[in-house]
Amino acid sequence: MTDGRKVPWLPGAATALAILSGYGTTALIGLLSLLAISLAIDERAWAGAISVFAALSTVGIAASYRRHGFIVPSVMAAAGVALLLWTLYGSYGRVFELGGFVLLIAATLWNWRAGGSPSAAVDDGAWIESGSLADRLGRDAKPVIVDVRGPDEFSGPLGHIAAARNLPVGELTSRLCEIDTLRDKPIVLVCRTDKRSATASALLRNTGFRDVRVLRGGMQRWNDERRPVADRLPQPEP
Repeated sequence: MTDGRKVPWLPGAATALAILSGYGTTALIGLLSLLAISLAIDERAWAGAISVFAALSTVGIAASYRRHGFIVPSVMAAAGVALLLWTLYGSYGRVFELGGFVLLIAATLWNWRAGGSPSAAVDDGAWIESGSLADRLGRDAKPVIVDVRGPDEFSGPLGHIAAARNLPVGELTSRLCEIDTLRDKPIVLVCRTDKRSATASALLRNTGFRDVRVLRGGMQRWNDERRPVADRLPQPEP
């Protein structure tokens, strides 16, 4: 599956192309008819273009789930595609066609808001610098470290902070029960940089966790400052 972190533009671009293929073609035919110009459209190719672009949008939204952890955009996009396919290849209905496009647009916008610049939503007081975290880890009352990267990154070249718990951001909602007893304890969220951690921070705060901070710069900066890590795989030779 396409990685939503590498092509965040895919859902929006594919949705725009699906709409353009549908209503743009209709508008073009109408405009040309006013000029007494007839244009023959291959309906199978026309329906195929809409289907492909709508499906690409849904794939992009589904791939973005790993980044922001919200399932609703994927469900909405899937429902929108189902309605469009029904109208294109089943029984045509203008209401169903419009509903399909509306759901696809809403899913694309929701996905964009969920994944766009989450770090900007983190309050200044909700960040923690690597030096401050290293100092706190040397004390008796240590914060709980929750690493929201995938398992492959958790044990990958950047390693992880010792005693960190690995809860990928895409699974955080379904695994909150594993840290439910920590609602009143200090928690520091970590990822590769700090984007996924910022997304996870908003989720935890919205579900009642009181003391949540994001490690600024994530494991990338932690490694750049040569701070201790656990289970780091050897770097490949240049």
